Amino acid sequence: MIKRVARGGFKDLKDNEMLDLSATVLGAMESNTNFTEPSPTLAEVQAAHDEYAARLHVAKRGSQLDNSLKRDAREVLEGLLKRLAFYVSTVANGSLSVVLSSGFRPNSLPKPTGAPGKPELVTVRSWRQSGQASLTFDKPAEALFCEYQYTSAKDMDGLPLWSDEIFDTPTGTGNIIAPLTPGEQYFIRVRARNKVGMSDWTTPEPYWAQ
Repeated sequence: MIKRVARGGFKDLKDNEMLDLSATVLGAMESNTNFTEPSPTLAEVQAAHDEYAARLHVAKRGSQLDNSLKRDAREVLEGLLKRLAFYVSTVANGSLSVVLSSGFRPNSLPKPTGAPGKPELVTVRSWRQSGQASLTFDKPAEALFCEYQYTSAKDMDGLPLWSDEIFDTPTGTGNIIAPLTPGEQYFIRVRARNKVGMSDWTTPEPYWAQ
């Protein structure tokens, strides 16, 4: 049996996604009875998060020095989160529910048949401009790439109607869905593929376009 652990690698995350993850972890672990003695402390992580957020804001001006300081601040935050993920995994002892309660992303389980398992933690958020959304998910380790669909069409029972159009993506981050009509409800689903086969589609994720 493969135990679930908190994923302690963050190199695939963009700067804003890194901030979102650390903020999620801090919020989830505060007063969480599963984790009574976090190591490092949440205060240490919060200080590194705040420093990174400040450096990231300044670095948007494009100075080489500012960007270097931003990278240094990110390395500090990544190091602390990696240690915290190890602590969470130790406390969780393989429990998926405990790992999820920490705000960390869990590792993905391989599918015994060789075909990929379904992507996990599918999330759709508004993006920088109206009519755009950001799709993120955990890509299974055994998947070569993933596919996604989105639609606003519904049948008479209110269930989504899917077209033949499918979008390929090699990663679970940085997927921008557009154009969307603000105020309209969409449904998004994802599946994984490799040389052996494909997973089932994920449960359609509803999203109101902004």
